[in-house]
Amino acid sequence: MRCIRELVGLTVGAFAFALIGLQPCGAAEPAPRDGGSLIMATRGQVQGFDPLTTRAANRETTMAGALVFSKFFTLDEQGKSIPDLATSLDNSPDGLTWQLKLRPGVKFSNGAPFTARDVAHHFQRILDPSKNQAFAAALGALKEAVAIDDATVEFRLAYPWAAFPSIFSADSYLFWVMPAEHEDSAGPDLNRRPIGAGPYVMTEWKQDDSITFEKNPNYWNPNAQHLDKIVIRFLPDPTARFTAVKTGDIDIFYEPLGKQVIEARNDKTLKVMEYTGTGAYTLNINTSSPPLDDVRVRQALAYALDRNVELKVAYDGVGYLASSFWGPGSEWNCPDVGYPEYNPEKAKALLKDYGKPVKVVLQSQPTPTMTIPAQLYQSFWQKVGIETEIRNIQGGPSYISPVLRGDYQIALWEVADVPDPDFQVYQAFFSKSGGNLTRINDPKLDEAIETGRRNLDIDVRKKAYCDFSKEMARQMPIMLRIQSIYFAITQPRVHGIPPLRRGVVRLNEVWVDPK
Repeated sequence: MRCIRELVGLTVGAFAFALIGLQPCGAAEPAPRDGGSLIMATRGQVQGFDPLTTRAANRETTMAGALVFSKFFTLDEQGKSIPDLATSLDNSPDGLTWQLKLRPGVKFSNGAPFTARDVAHHFQRILDPSKNQAFAAALGALKEAVAIDDATVEFRLAYPWAAFPSIFSADSYLFWVMPAEHEDSAGPDLNRRPIGAGPYVMTEWKQDDSITFEKNPNYWNPNAQHLDKIVIRFLPDPTARFTAVKTGDIDIFYEPLGKQVIEARNDKTLKVMEYTGTGAYTLNINTSSPPLDDVRVRQALAYALDRNVELKVAYDGVGYLASSFWGPGSEWNCPDVGYPEYNPEKAKALLKDYGKPVKVVLQSQPTPTMTIPAQLYQSFWQKVGIETEIRNIQGGPSYISPVLRGDYQIALWEVADVPDPDFQVYQAFFSKSGGNLTRINDPKLDEAIETGRRNLDIDVRKKAYCDFSKEMARQMPIMLRIQSIYFAITQPRVHGIPPLRRGVVRLNEVWVDPK
């Protein structure tokens, strides 16, 4: 068994994206202060804490989960892993067996010991295809998780999986471990009755209003618990959120509009946190039925879009155009993939060659960040002869479910930031994946995805994901819009917000000055 206690950081660092984390400049922050409370306002609502119930977690859910559940390893600002619930990760020379050593003395919030049995039970639950085929497919290389003793979990793989070490530092609800007995006995209530080993416990959930967290008295690292109470308040209107942070009614305004970011940058009473990630805002295309099963139509849709206009009109010029999932700041970036740029005449020629009228339905949400882009797309496509119906659906499960079922044509979506490209592409675009939302079935894509997943050579993986990006630009199962860029506007009393990886505000690390 080859020990990678040192390599854990190197592996995750090598596989993690070289992201750009922009923090406010100035003098170094003082030492953290304990005590006080904090309110963050968000657009969406927390969906719950059981992945088999929520199925696809929004960022609000991920932020709430990060309070209740700790990760096995965390990442510092340089992307190097730091032991948290686990102390080491060892693998066999053939890469098929990994052993995770748990930190001794860790307890769940209910006082029960955090053991290897709980971890193994959780992974086996996620791997059960009868519960969720997409999750089982996403972890398809993992055959089983076995508790060797109270502190050791052994993971057995079907083949070497390059991204496997990264799952232990991923911001994913798939890895929120609860006591085995609780997972078995809570039934449908599991989604709203979380028991974790993280720094906070959920104490109140007011539907459509707020969710409240207080310190976990059994947390293993009390020195890392700064705030006494944290409230995530649901406030869909961005204007209301902006007003609230300016008046001090809330401490953190998550997901501001571009014009609000510009205003806040010029307001000395506010702070702006910014982070450019490796994901992208996208348009998912269901390729399984006419007219979108024809690549000419998909390419025409892309050539008809003037993304510079979208950036200016919908985002007030705040952001960057995406041409691949992995932007210029990422070690996985592949320049010149041949992504279709605005060319309405080429779009018309492709549609003429297709030879049939094209009408599509675009799924959107009734929010400014989605309504304005949807209306722009409708206008762009109309100019080249494509008729578009906009179908607005409220966010959350109502929006996600039709896409998961394949009951849509085009949907505003997002490719999330994750620690390794494999997590972005395998589940979403591999033809046999249960999470293949676009229903694309392309041998070249499959080959690139499999190579990137199974090969441990970093250079081979980089070439594979470059091949993937080029084939995606040709097949167009999704249209890339804007590179993922995340903002939070805060009161000046708020300190300690780490880089907004995956757009997540890690509230457990935040501290505040007294009011």
